[in-house]
Amino acid sequence: ILLRPWAGGGLMGLCFLVGVPGNIAVIVFIVRHFKKDNFTVHLMLNLAAADILCLINLPVWIYNQLYSWSIGQSSCKFFTALVYCITMLSVYRCLQIRHPTLWTGMSKRRERALLISGWALALLFSCPGVLTQEIVQGESKKSCGRILYSDEYRLTVAILEMLLAFFLPFTIILTSYCCLHKKVTQGAFSHRQRLTKLVTRIVVTFFIFYAPHHIINLFQIFEILLKSSLPVFSAKLHEIRNSTGDIAGSLTFINSCVNPFLYARLYILLHFISTFPGNHTPLVLLLWCC
Repeated sequence: ILLRPWAGGGLMGLCFLVGVPGNIAVIVFIVRHFKKDNFTVHLMLNLAAADILCLINLPVWIYNQLYSWSIGQSSCKFFTALVYCITMLSVYRCLQIRHPTLWTGMSKRRERALLISGWALALLFSCPGVLTQEIVQGESKKSCGRILYSDEYRLTVAILEMLLAFFLPFTIILTSYCCLHKKVTQGAFSHRQRLTKLVTRIVVTFFIFYAPHHIINLFQIFEILLKSSLPVFSAKLHEIRNSTGDIAGSLTFINSCVNPFLYARLYILLHFISTFPGNHTPLVLLLWCC
């Protein structure tokens, strides 16, 4: 039992050490090798910056897992807002696949407005998570955690988190993948095999690192729903959730850590995309959703 906080903390520490330099390298590479007036490049820079923001606050959460929270309630809410903001920003980028003409021939002012509105909406959607975050007194230490005042409230928050942070982006990623796979099989792109492997890795990576956390959320939902009818089973789900929740949550940070290595392959292909016929929105947006 004592090893669980150290396992989650060690995993997050590894993500910090690998992910931050990796995403910085991505930004440096984009700035040096891509045109600065391209909106696609601007969005990629924003995603890399979002990954860095997500990863640089990991030392705080490692400290929260291993020791008592000692930097105040305002800091607890701030760092929670940062994590939720990055999650919701990814969802916002996913939704842009429904409106691919938004960035075709876009003016500088419109580009800037779209990017700022994305961050603003992400911050807005992070508010519910921040409002439920408080300093919680545990058996042996204080921690920054979620306080939910009733089972109905817990159920609502868990369902919304699953829908907005997992099912919505993953559905759009799958839709993008299917569209892209159809174009590849129709011969719209060259380098078919490499492209298919790349987008498959993107889809699988997102699922592998986000699914465990939301499976734990699903356990919480059933734990609440079955509390009266099957109390023993509900208690077992609660025990599983408590014993695996920290590690499952830590896995989500690996997606931000792995992204740069997937980008490296995509950047090579992007040099050829300008010569391909047709609409390439599914390819580029598939990356932005992760």
